[in-house]
Amino acid sequence: MMYLGNLKMTNVVVAIDDIHPEKGWGVEGDVQVEYLQKLNEKFGVKFNLFVPSNYHNKFPITKEFVDFWKQYDWIELSNHGHFHATQQDGIGEMEFYELNYGGANQRLQESLDLWKSCGYTPKGFRAPGWGVNQQSADAISSYFDWVAGHEEHNKGINWGCHFFEGCDGINEPESLSLYGNTFMFQSHINGTHNDNVWNEENFLHFDKVIEYLLSEYDLQFITISDIK
Repeated sequence: MMYLGNLKMTNVVVAIDDIHPEKGWGVEGDVQVEYLQKLNEKFGVKFNLFVPSNYHNKFPITKEFVDFWKQYDWIELSNHGHFHATQQDGIGEMEFYELNYGGANQRLQESLDLWKSCGYTPKGFRAPGWGVNQQSADAISSYFDWVAGHEEHNKGINWGCHFFEGCDGINEPESLSLYGNTFMFQSHINGTHNDNVWNEENFLHFDKVIEYLLSEYDLQFITISDIK
């Protein structure tokens, strides 16, 4: 593990994308949920869960789903778009990359109306696939206190709210970066297109990463909304 030097107090943020109410993707009883519970019980790790409000237009969030996660004070639910899907080919699932200001505004209103019906209003946002354009970024900025993005994918975008960058995978063995005084870990709850999913191998690796960091730093586990 790479030695990074000591700081007086160092934050740790762990973000998880694509959680939604589908078996294996972040519902009660999933093994992935058990991994998060174990890390919280052992170390006090907190998590930002980035949730599409109607994943692939098939899995809308429900009050039962939201209430399950709201019971934990070590969880912050955050917005991860609405459909996490696009109509254009060749841009993956970068939902907000293809939308102009009006389209993004309407999509966000639909998303937040669904969140409101579940009794929760997210403070933060991450775009599906990281991708935005300036018009959609302007719309996003008007709804959220902060955006979690990528220093490369979001280069040149001006935000009207707080912008936090950082994308070290939970599976990456050597390269860890500090963003100010914060480690920002990135992951996905499940799927076949990413290496940083919450399987047993990555869970055990990340457990060791936290043990190492605790041996070198005075760590504070927080969510993004806790960053001042």
